[in-house]
Amino acid sequence: MCLFITLSGEAQSDQEALGKIHNWIKNEHPFVNHIQGERLESKLGDDSSLVLFDVREQSEYEISHLQNAIRVDPDISAKEFGELYGSNLMNKTVIFYCSVGRRSSVLAEKVQKQLLEQGSTRVLNLENGIFGWHNETRKLTRGTDETEFVHPYSWRWGRLIEREDLIRYDLD
Repeated sequence: MCLFITLSGEAQSDQEALGKIHNWIKNEHPFVNHIQGERLESKLGDDSSLVLFDVREQSEYEISHLQNAIRVDPDISAKEFGELYGSNLMNKTVIFYCSVGRRSSVLAEKVQKQLLEQGSTRVLNLENGIFGWHNETRKLTRGTDETEFVHPYSWRWGRLIEREDLIRYDLD
């Protein structure tokens, strides 16, 4: 576990830092709803109406992702997203995630209105992203295999990952 020193001089744990980042994201994107990892995990095996989108770069996705997640470019336009996926998301709950939740909140905010108009039931962002998921030791996949590895996005953001020995930048 890393400790972060804030500008006020107080130390905080990885999870506390992720919590503060999540609060910042909620303030920046007030119309995006969120789902906690525990709640999502309980629904994954039983709910075929969930569709997961991983909003990270290909290199991050290749290291690990949530099972059955579809990777989309973080910079995809709302129009292109709608053209590619919109018709397949009718009566579905759409869940976006990225490393900590910022990129996925941006995309969720961009496409939310359009998806709901096209018949999606809900649009959500995974609270604390894949870092929170990983820190809570939930299952990740690489291809069809389980993995414990996670891509840190960068060395700076990687400090939010509790099990530093499981950080990977590439497949080698």
